[in-house]
Order: sequence, then C-alpha cells, then structure tokens
Amino acid sequence: MKYAVTSDEMKRYDRNTSEVFGVSTEILMERASLCVADEIEKHISSKNADRKYTALVFAGVGNNGGDGICTARLLKQRGIRVKLVVVGDMTKCSDLCLKQLKIAANYGINADTFSNIRDNKSPAEWDIIVDALFGIGISRNITGSYAEVIDYINDCKKDRRDDLFVVSVDIPSGINADDGRICSLCVKADETVTFNCVKLGHILYPGCEYTGKLVVCDAGITKESFCGNTPEYFFYDEKVTALLPERKKYSNKGTNGKILIIAGSKEISGACALSAGACLKAGAGMVKVFTASENAEVIKTVIPEVLIDTYEDYEPVSEKLEDAMNWSTAAVVGPGIGMTGRGAEILKIVLSRYDKNLVVDADGLNLISTDKELRRLAGNFGRNGKKLILTPHLAEFARLFGRDIKECKRNILFYPKELAKELHCTVICKDARSVVSDSNEKKIYINISGNDGMATAGSGDVLSGVLGALVGTELSSFECACIGAYLHGAAGDLAAARHGKLSMVASDIVDELENILN
Repeated sequence: MKYAVTSDEMKRYDRNTSEVFGVSTEILMERASLCVADEIEKHISSKNADRKYTALVFAGVGNNGGDGICTARLLKQRGIRVKLVVVGDMTKCSDLCLKQLKIAANYGINADTFSNIRDNKSPAEWDIIVDALFGIGISRNITGSYAEVIDYINDCKKDRRDDLFVVSVDIPSGINADDGRICSLCVKADETVTFNCVKLGHILYPGCEYTGKLVVCDAGITKESFCGNTPEYFFYDEKVTALLPERKKYSNKGTNGKILIIAGSKEISGACALSAGACLKAGAGMVKVFTASENAEVIKTVIPEVLIDTYEDYEPVSEKLEDAMNWSTAAVVGPGIGMTGRGAEILKIVLSRYDKNLVVDADGLNLISTDKELRRLAGNFGRNGKKLILTPHLAEFARLFGRDIKECKRNILFYPKELAKELHCTVICKDARSVVSDSNEKKIYINISGNDGMATAGSGDVLSGVLGALVGTELSSFECACIGAYLHGAAGDLAAARHGKLSMVASDIVDELENILN
C-alpha cells in the first residue's frame, strides 16, 4: 500500500518535519535537489555517451524554483554544463529561492533570461531540460511568460524526441496536484521526481499522462511527519498475491467459498458466463449460476465446472432462488438480469431475504436507482454487518447518486463516500481511475491498474465475478473491493499486452487472472 496525498497534506507534513522535528527547510531542499540530480545522472549513465551533457533549468520564484536552482548547482558540480533561467516576478521570490540564487552565484551560476535562451540558442543545445516552474500549489490557469516557457519546453521535446530528457521537479508544471486537472497547459515530462509521497495529481487523469515515469525519492519527510494524521488516499502497486489471504493447505472446495452468481436473462447469456468464469479463476471453490433456462446449454458448454439452477420465464422463482441462496456462502447479483421481466423480482428477493455477503452490479444497480423500495432494501442490507459491495460505472453511479455525470466525474473522490454512507455499503465507482469508498472506513482507495482497452463489453461482469470470489473470504468488504479492482485491472493490463488494447475482449481478462495469481 502507498499513500497519495493532497497539496495541503504534503505542506503540513513538510511543516511538521521542520517545526516539530527540527529538520531545517534548507536541508529538505538540498536532499530533494540531490534526488533530482541523481536521477539525471542515472539517465546520462544509461546513454553511455562519452561527452559532456548540457542542461537547461527553468526555475520559478517559489520553493519549487529553489529546488531547481539547487539542482542546477549540483549538476554543474558533477560536470554537466548548466544554463539557469528564473521565470517570474523576482519581487515575489521566496526566501529559500533567493538563498539558493545567492549560493548558485557563489558557484558561478548566474541566471539567464528566457528571451536570450529562446532567441539565441538552438533547442539542439539541450540534452536535459529541468522543469521547476511550479510546485504542488498551482490551481489557476497558466498565462504570460510561464505559458511561453512551457510551450518552449514541449516544442523542444517534439523537435528532439528521445534526444532530449525532460524531468519535472515534484510535479510537472501545470498539473493541479489535488485532482490531476491541467491548468490550461502543462509540461509533458519524461520523468517526474517527487519527494516522499505520491501526489493525487500524479495518478489521476489527465495529470498522470503528463507525469512520465514517476520516481518517489526520500527527501527526509518520513511517516513520523504525519503526526498521527495519515493520508486519506492510498493505492496498490505491489504483487496481487501479497494482498490475498493465504489459502489453507487443508481447505476443500466447500471451505474456499460457494459463490452464487445470479445473472443473465432469457435475452442475455454472456454476463453470467463471464462473471462465473472470473469467479472460478479468482479462487472460488464452487460456483453456481442462477439464471434463465435459456442460458443452461451455453453455461454447460463454456464453463463445465459450474453448477446451474435455472428458472422458466412463466414459473414462480422464489423457492428455487431461496434454495440456491441457502446453498451459497456469498453471492453476486445483477449482471444481465434485465430492467424488465424477472430482474426486479429477483433482486427484491435477494435484498430482502439473503443473509450473507453480496455484490450488486449492472442491472441490479440500475434497478436500485429507479425503484424506491429496492433502494430502501439495499440501504437496510448492510446495517447488520453483512458485506454489501456496489460496483457502478460512472453513468450508473450518477443515476444512483442523482447527479449529472460530469458533476460526478469532477467529484469522484468525494461522492462515492456519500453514497456508501447512505446505503451502508462499499462503493466501487468505476472510471479510468476507479475509486473505492466504504461507509465504515476513513480511507479512500484509488485504483491505478488497468487500461482503456478494458472499456469493452463484459469487463464489468468479470469484475463482479472476481469480487464474488473475494467476498467469500475473511477480507473486509473494503479490502475485497480494493483488491478486486486492483486484480481486475492487473489482469486487464496483461490482456492488453498480449492482445492489444483495441483487440482485447472481456474473456481475455478472465484468461489472464491465472497469470496474475500464480
């Protein structure tokens, strides 16, 4: 697990390090700059070029600019030719930035003007450009000389391509560190060297597309600097198997979870097949599909390992469904059950009578959003300690939450928590960066695995099956949702690598689950 912090959190941890623990800000700046210089040296070493490199350093007038000026001095001391440009109103220069300018001057580094660089120097002169214009505090649109410099950096990169290495200090200038928004324009970095904690803007879209390779360095701000206030947001980037409970050697198919997949209708068969297949691949001991009779032959052919209970469209469904629910240790309901026909009836039975852990997806979510009684039952389900996980994509979430999609997307870090509290459940709001919130948890998970190739029919059904397998374990519903989203995305990344993002399909994600879990 790794934390992702807001700009305010990072500033507080920085301040705590200095004021509570007595580590001076000058030392922190020196350590941060050493990290940047080290990464630039690694890049040069990887080129195996027997020549002197030239770096152009753009520094703003704040503390991020101070990092850049300090980096310029360190690079010169390591034998790299350096040109330094300070951009901005010098009357607003921070104390640390001014101090670094004086130190740089003592070592023979004097700031040049941007106009001189732009008008009299060829972009071919630069092997490295260091972006230290803005730090994590920017939220306004970038204009004036700052915009000209950012355009210049990006134009140089377009001209030089792999011959130019663009490295941003802490965060590419132009990214809002709190939401990943681009403040009208942004430096597109090859690498970003950040300090101690990942910032939200590094991992949220569209900011993550401008960050390049993200390197997190230790600049002296440790967990002690949290002073008991740990960051609210976190993500996973480790091996999935390290997150899962260990499977007991003496277990059997019954003790490894008997998962009921309530899915499909007489018009839809693929949803239950994908969900059931994913559930088995994700580790469930036994899987039973409860579906319309029209799907029986498809399920038997595609997944011979699953059990099947079916119903005819004309017959009462209650007794058969209750028997299936009694058999199970956890259930998934919703994929392909339909908004008309038996879907609402089936969901009502499950929400009112099921006494074990439950995942609700797809049509189940849409039915809850349109039926007040089903919404009431969903809200009551999780009150008595049962796990309830809802898995809406952004459009489904907007219907559930009763707000416009664009508004929900802007507030994806906050609104899922509100819905989770209302319905006493765990919510996975699925988007390019899925967000998991829980009614009983202070922390919020941001999923960074996965890719746009997963925006394909049936991908959500695969996730519901993965969650079905996990919700049958001793993991909390929040852990199930976070790990399930991460596992699903990791399998999607393997599928994209194998088949390509344009050609991959949902069943490819199912197939890759075994490679992630072994």
